Amino acid sequence: MRFSLKRYLIFLFFVYVLLFAWNFISRKYGRSTFLETCNFPKKYQDELHIFTNEVHKILKVLNVTHFLCYGSLWGEIRFSRVLPWEDKSVMCILNEEILTKDELSIIRIFKNNGFYISYQSSEGQYVVTKLNSDKKMRVLLVLFELDKVVEMYRRIGWKRRFLPPDCSLESLDCFPPRLIIPPLPIKEFGGSLIPAPREGIEMQKYHYKNNWWNEVPIKNC
Repeated sequence: MRFSLKRYLIFLFFVYVLLFAWNFISRKYGRSTFLETCNFPKKYQDELHIFTNEVHKILKVLNVTHFLCYGSLWGEIRFSRVLPWEDKSVMCILNEEILTKDELSIIRIFKNNGFYISYQSSEGQYVVTKLNSDKKMRVLLVLFELDKVVEMYRRIGWKRRFLPPDCSLESLDCFPPRLIIPPLPIKEFGGSLIPAPREGIEMQKYHYKNNWWNEVPIKNC
């Protein structure tokens, strides 16, 4: 049975509405809202720092631009290390650079270093974990691409593909290209030196528009 153009447009409209609602809810009740914080042991944090540095070295070999972002950038700004309650670290990378690489080569180089890398298409991010490990420790590599219509970098992922190039939509996490003009600043992160965006806290003003000025207190639970 063939769909008429009218039915197809109605279907696209409902998909857009559902995606917009999902993004609104996830932004309101997702990562920008902290309910409680539980500090991880120092041994865990130190292992996560070593893990992050090893991933950084692989990305450097692959010649992929990468920089601390989201919670890990907060950690660098506040403590020069991972936030005590984070079980992961996060770096952002550029999709246009990844597209020039052979996917099998990327998987192979991570595997040869003892890591497993998988791609989450809905979120537009890679998840790096350790082979033969039952720990939930991981490094996220979040993909951004330049939107030439608005001249801003925006997150990718299929759940965002239906959204218009409008950087007022917070789920796109847009930021201006000037913040990642090379060479990137090198910052201490748990005893290692990792690239970070330019202008210090400026990136967080784009990724946490509603509360970047608030300092989340450290709590044990």
